[in-house]
Amino acid sequence: MATAGPMGSELPMHVLATTLLVASVVIGRLRPNWPIWFKLLWRYGIFAVLTIIVQRVLGSPLHPHFSLPYSGTSFWDHVIEAGWWFLAAGVAISIIRIVVVLEHRPRETQMVSDLIAGGITIATLLAIVNFVLGVPIAGLLATSGVIAIVLGLASQNTLADVFSGIAVGLERPYKAGDLLWIEGGIEGHVTQVNWRSTQIVTGHGNIAIVPNSVIAKARLINRSLPVSTRGDTLDIKLDPAVPPDQAMAVLQAATQAALLPLAVPAPSVSCTGLHLDSVSYAISYSVSTSSMLGTARTELWSQIHRHLRHANIAFAVAPAAERPISTGTPDLIELLAQSDLFGVLSEADRKLLAQGFTQASLETGEALLEQGGSPVYLFLIASGVVEITRSTPAGPHLLRRMSPGESLGAIGLITNTPYAATATAITPVHVFRMDKAAIATAIATAPGLAAGLEDLAHRSQAAIERDMAANQAPGPQPPDELRIKLRNFLRLLSA
Repeated sequence: MATAGPMGSELPMHVLATTLLVASVVIGRLRPNWPIWFKLLWRYGIFAVLTIIVQRVLGSPLHPHFSLPYSGTSFWDHVIEAGWWFLAAGVAISIIRIVVVLEHRPRETQMVSDLIAGGITIATLLAIVNFVLGVPIAGLLATSGVIAIVLGLASQNTLADVFSGIAVGLERPYKAGDLLWIEGGIEGHVTQVNWRSTQIVTGHGNIAIVPNSVIAKARLINRSLPVSTRGDTLDIKLDPAVPPDQAMAVLQAATQAALLPLAVPAPSVSCTGLHLDSVSYAISYSVSTSSMLGTARTELWSQIHRHLRHANIAFAVAPAAERPISTGTPDLIELLAQSDLFGVLSEADRKLLAQGFTQASLETGEALLEQGGSPVYLFLIASGVVEITRSTPAGPHLLRRMSPGESLGAIGLITNTPYAATATAITPVHVFRMDKAAIATAIATAPGLAAGLEDLAHRSQAAIERDMAANQAPGPQPPDELRIKLRNFLRLLSA
């Protein structure tokens, strides 16, 4: 066993050991950008040299050999041997840290290495107390065990959150920025994941702090994996008197009238249940991003309501026996009253116009009117979806999709100008149509109808201008030119 003081030839060894300890700390701080493997080699080299010096001057670090009386020279020995223990811990931690570089999942290995590094540090402090200072730690460990049990029982919820956070960090089912749904109704973007909790920004802008122990036990849906595409389902209950095939056709047409849902995967409609007072349907659709989900849902509900209303299909309400059975064919007078343009006319004018309408049906892909074609009819959509496109040098450009209750062809027919766009049925479509002769007959019977038709044409012109502006397409005729042509047309019909 070595002596407890730097006497004689041992003094240079003490100076060298102290220099190595200082160098291991200072140079590491001065070179923070060194590669981690180079830091490991640096620490390992110093540790190897320091181990030889400690063995030669002080003896084995694993056997306590300091005793009273305590002096300044023995304090130097204490510092050197304590430094050896800390350097040994640093080398062990560096070996663990380098695993982070070699692994493909740095977050998980970082958390494990932090835990192991903490354990090594605690073990090093206990080793210094036992081997350097010569203080038995058996009693300390026993007392610490009792204290740990008491603290564990007192903070078991916090510990559960911490260990759940470790499990979440290792499994990594989500990360900051992901859109996460947690069983219980919490949904939003993850902003922070720490040891105890996960912070989520909800759709209303609130910060939800969810303990990790709750997340570890709950069902999760990460809506950001593997892609940002978001799917949703709308549930609806309709009148059981309506055949499911008819109801599903109307609902499918409503989904095709909406522009926001993705075409691939295409929206789908399914019958999910039959009940005494209702039939349940599910409408599934997808959007490109989660931020569009609310807008797309609103658009779909609006189209569903519109198509069901014009198809005379009622929602499920009790009792079922008091509801009239739907024929699926909208009444023309009611359709005119609910339409976007003819609704401004008086009831008498609508009834007069209704006498001049005829019915027509089109299959999917058939055209109601062609861009540049001569105007023949004014159309009023009763059921189905019509797609309005405009030919451009780059190909057909989608302007809008029209649903039941909307009209088209009024501007071309009334002003005798070629159709400005092409209208194609993208579902089976049922329409009411009226030609110039029918309009002339109606005006001859009721001359006051001309003012209503003029207002109708102006409303149609305004709607077209809004669509053109929204799609940055060339606008239709100027208002003054439209007004002149419209009045000339009405004057000819009245003559």
